Amino acid sequence: MACFVKELIKNGAVSIVVGDGKIKRYDDLLANVRHDDKYHSIRSLVMPDDPEVREVARVLLQAPDFISAAQELVNSFTTYGSEVGDLWRTPAETLAKRTGVDCDDSAILLASIIRAAGIPPDQVYCAFGLWTLDGETDGHMWVVLGSDSGEDRTLESTASPRKHTRGKYIIHGIFNDTYCFATGVGLREFDIKPVELAKALAVKV
Repeated sequence: MACFVKELIKNGAVSIVVGDGKIKRYDDLLANVRHDDKYHSIRSLVMPDDPEVREVARVLLQAPDFISAAQELVNSFTTYGSEVGDLWRTPAETLAKRTGVDCDDSAILLASIIRAAGIPPDQVYCAFGLWTLDGETDGHMWVVLGSDSGEDRTLESTASPRKHTRGKYIIHGIFNDTYCFATGVGLREFDIKPVELAKALAVKV
């Protein structure tokens, strides 16, 4: 995925097909995921400059395999506690909570830690979309990690790095602290608004 994103960023107007829709770049995407009935920037949730995130990244960089160590740490928080409505926590909130953490929270934290380690923004994204396994399909969030060689990896923030990734992942949007992309299906199904649309509606009001 990330190798295609580099081309998309470079050419601006180019669209790529992901799942059953075309993915487009936006200045930002807004989602009502903070339990306050307001639409917030999803880019702002990935926080590589947060002091706690930077400290976690500093410690994990001492491990022989930084990516696996980060994935292992974040997965240790995953317990899927009950949640009223959808809440996407900030990295600091997830680090403080450590329980009841779901795929949204853990993917945002994992992407933030990897970015804090100096991985460029065109190589690590939170991805949201659908995950199908054994005939069942659910909305899901995970991390996509690219490399200079063009090899992309799916990092499951809710599983140990020792566990093989299973099922089919269909991307309908990706984001980090710098970039946002989404398909039309992703915008509708996940109730996400492009910041450009929000500005236009504000002007009309």
